[in-house]
Amino acid sequence: MSKGRGRRRSGVALAVACTLACAVVAVIATAAAAAGNDDAIERKAVLRATDFPAGWEKASRRDPTDSGLDVCDGIDGVNAALVPISTRSPNFVRPDTDNVLANGSVVVLKSTKQARGYLEPYREPDAVRCLETVTETALTDAGYTAVSVYATPSTDVPAGADDAAGFDLQITLTSAVVTGRPDVTAVIYEDVVVVRVGRALASFSFLNPERSLPDRDELVDAVIGRLESSL
Repeated sequence: MSKGRGRRRSGVALAVACTLACAVVAVIATAAAAAGNDDAIERKAVLRATDFPAGWEKASRRDPTDSGLDVCDGIDGVNAALVPISTRSPNFVRPDTDNVLANGSVVVLKSTKQARGYLEPYREPDAVRCLETVTETALTDAGYTAVSVYATPSTDVPAGADDAAGFDLQITLTSAVVTGRPDVTAVIYEDVVVVRVGRALASFSFLNPERSLPDRDELVDAVIGRLESSL
């Protein structure tokens, strides 16, 4: 009798163990499927060549690096967390025009709360100083002189987005000194746009001489529309 009871108990224990193991496998499979779906949404939504009018071409794009500046701790933290898991477009440029560029990134997060949290560093007072300092340093290191950068926060929320943060940068610079050539001073506008659509974040950077890129709003709207239809 005792042996029979022992066998029955072992059978129950094995059944429980199998149930738990199967449940863990199911959770892992579900999580993997969800991650795969999110990756597919990112690839579908991110900026693509067909979003641009004729004359634009793809170009290589480098990942951002940590600035090493205390004033950039918030934005550096967002980049460190999101760049490795986001889908990033190449740079899109106009070969016939200097200083024209557009790019974008999309990341679908686990929750709306998480997406909101990653948007907050762009609203901190240090964000303006961070962007001004990083931009000025990069251009000075590239050989430009008389560089000045003025950033203005933007609170516009594009149609279809749930939330947004951004900056309008006016960059004045003089070309590097070249013997026999006169100095050339230019004004370039850079727009940094970060939008939230549900649990997804899409970020953009646009460059254009003399004024904001005319195609900016249409490009942002295209990505928002694809996110709305996918989430």
